[in-house]
Amino acid sequence: MKEIKYLIPYVIISSFSYYFAKNGVEQVSPAIFMSMRYFIAGLTLLPFARHMKLSWNVVILSIMTSTSTALWAYGLVYVSPAESAILSYSMPVFSLPIAFLMIKEKSSAIETAGIAIGFAGIIIYGLPLMHGFTLFGAVLTIANAVFWALFTVFYRKLKEEDPVSINTMQFFIGGVILLAYIPLDTKFDPGVSFIADVLWMAILGGSIQFILWNMMIKMSSVNKITVLAFSVPIFTMILSIFIDHEVPDIMEIVGVITMFTGIFISRLKRGISIVRETSS
Repeated sequence: MKEIKYLIPYVIISSFSYYFAKNGVEQVSPAIFMSMRYFIAGLTLLPFARHMKLSWNVVILSIMTSTSTALWAYGLVYVSPAESAILSYSMPVFSLPIAFLMIKEKSSAIETAGIAIGFAGIIIYGLPLMHGFTLFGAVLTIANAVFWALFTVFYRKLKEEDPVSINTMQFFIGGVILLAYIPLDTKFDPGVSFIADVLWMAILGGSIQFILWNMMIKMSSVNKITVLAFSVPIFTMILSIFIDHEVPDIMEIVGVITMFTGIFISRLKRGISIVRETSS
């Protein structure tokens, strides 16, 4: 699987990012935190950008990414990192129709089955976690998943563009867009940990994470890549075992096995075709 070199760091970074982001928005308003993240991420990528150009496609992409970020960040105010991860990973379900409508990319039956099974795993995995979250926070987080699916498909649409240049521009434009949300909440009470929060989310959870996702989407179809996103909740459970010394309950184990099954099934057709080519 050629995407593996991008998938592994993406999964590790993404799993930790929920916790850094949650800690950040508890200290300052989501708009301030995420606009700082975007501007620092843009500055980090700027020295490596080769073809900086402003276009309507970049503006549209920036609206999608910043809207997704704002919805996710405001949702984190009301839900836990684990709940946010579970709700966010409804994204592959939305990517199916969006990819078809936006770029005419059809999903094979095996890819659709993989996404459906993986999403069923998300539901099973998330059931024990869903206690005490607000409907408002859940709606914001699921809306974030819709916009995440939108900009993922748009990355595919722009697959011929340089990922570094595209993301540098979208970070700067998105940062300006996020500034418009500041009047909704002007809280600013950063502690010592805030520096680590914003640097992680800007560099690892910002510039690097976006580039990794963009690179995977350039390499293969939207539906083949989005089903791999279920790897993040799987790794999150493994992480909690070693860091928090928490033994997963039966529902979480069944959920993770189901998610892994969805990933495996979505790659099955490709594996079969490779075997056939080799034997012929």
